[in-house]
Amino acid sequence: MASADKESQGIPWVVFIPIILCVVGILVLLDIRQRQRNPQYAPIDTHPQAFEQQLLDDVDEQDVDEEDASDDNHGEGSSTAVRVKKVGKKRGEKLRRKEEMRRYREYMDHQRDLRRAQEEVYEEEFRRKKIEQSIKRTDEMEKRRKEKEKKAKAEAKEELKMQKLQEKDAKKRQSRFSKYGEKLKKLVKERKLCDTNELAKWMGLSQQEVIDMLQQLCDQDDEFELCLWSGTDTFLFITRDDYAHFNEQFKAKGKMSIHDAKL
Repeated sequence: MASADKESQGIPWVVFIPIILCVVGILVLLDIRQRQRNPQYAPIDTHPQAFEQQLLDDVDEQDVDEEDASDDNHGEGSSTAVRVKKVGKKRGEKLRRKEEMRRYREYMDHQRDLRRAQEEVYEEEFRRKKIEQSIKRTDEMEKRRKEKEKKAKAEAKEELKMQKLQEKDAKKRQSRFSKYGEKLKKLVKERKLCDTNELAKWMGLSQQEVIDMLQQLCDQDDEFELCLWSGTDTFLFITRDDYAHFNEQFKAKGKMSIHDAKL
C-alpha cells in the first residue's frame, strides 16, 4: 500500500537539482569563454529568456565581425578583432548611406517621371482643348457663312421678286395711263377742283389708280406742273393764267379760299 502511494506521487523534484546545476554551469562557462574572446562583451542577464536573446545577438555580431575581418584580410587576436569591428561599423554606415542615397535617387527619378507624365497629360489635354476650340470656331464660322449665304440668296430672290412685281406694276400702270390718261386729263381740266374719290367713280377705277395717273400727269405734262394737292383727296388743276387771275383776286379781296379757284 505504501509503495503504491510513492508511485502515485511520481519522481521527486530533488532529482532535477543536479541537472539544473549542470545547465547553469555550462552557461557560465560559455559566458566566461565569450568574455575571453571579446572583452567588451556585455554582462549576462540572469533572466533565462533575456540571456538567450543576448547570446543570439552576440553570435550574430561575432559572425558579422568575422566576415568583415575575412574581407579586409586582417589577422586574429583580441586587439585585431576590436579594430575589425570598428572598421565594419564604418563600412556598414557607408553602405547604409550609399543605400539611402540610391533609394533617394530612385525616389527623385520616380518623382521626375511622375511630373513628366503629368506634364505630358496636361500638354495633351491642352492640345486637345485647343483642337476642340479650333474645330468649334471653324464650325461656327462655317455655320455663319452658310447662314449669310442663305440670307443673301433669300434677299436676292426677294429683291428679284419685288423687281419683277414693280416691273409688272409699272407696265400695268403705263397700260392704264395709256387707256385712261387723256380722259382723266380732260375731266380734270374741265372741273379744276376735283375730288379723287369722285374721279375714281366717274372713271370706274380705284382711288389709288386715279392718284397714280394724276401724279404721272404732274411729272410728265407741262400743263400740270403747277397743280396743287390737298392731301390725297383733293386735286386742283391750275395754270399760269389762273395764277395771274388769283393774284388779281387777292389784291381785290385780300383773301380767297380754295373753293373760289373754280373758274
